[in-house]
Amino acid sequence: MAKQVKLGDILGSELEEDFMDFDLTEIQEVLGALKNTDAIDLAHAEFLQQQSLRGADILVEYLGRIVKTVGYLEAKVNTVKNKASLDYKAPDGSRTTTDMRIWAGQSSLEVEEILIKLSKAKASKSVLEKKYDIMIKSHHHHKEIASGLRRSVLGYAGPTAPEGWE
Repeated sequence: MAKQVKLGDILGSELEEDFMDFDLTEIQEVLGALKNTDAIDLAHAEFLQQQSLRGADILVEYLGRIVKTVGYLEAKVNTVKNKASLDYKAPDGSRTTTDMRIWAGQSSLEVEEILIKLSKAKASKSVLEKKYDIMIKSHHHHKEIASGLRRSVLGYAGPTAPEGWE
């Protein structure tokens, strides 16, 4: 029996993934091959379709992890900002105003560090989404090529609908 794979295995157990260490080697290899290769026959077009889907599958897993990380960092920045605001006391012992607390929360070094991580995570998510789009578009492109080759070379028109079902 095959090993059971659960969604938690794919998404990971950590709230904050080390997304900068995601391995995109296979993705870059597939994109490089797709860039430099034209489908020469039906089998080759179908192979390129499969490669595109393999790359998209890898990217979907990474996108799930990065979405989880972005959500976590957004929640964390709010929590840390609120804590910094609540803990702030005026340095001279005078009355602490609401504005002073808000500014303290917004200017906290810990908040700044989390915001930098969050911006990197959002940028990484954008890169992964664009690469995913390229993979899916490539898959459809090669699917069209394969379909055209089937019709023209092999004389295969595909299944036809029964009369009255058009």
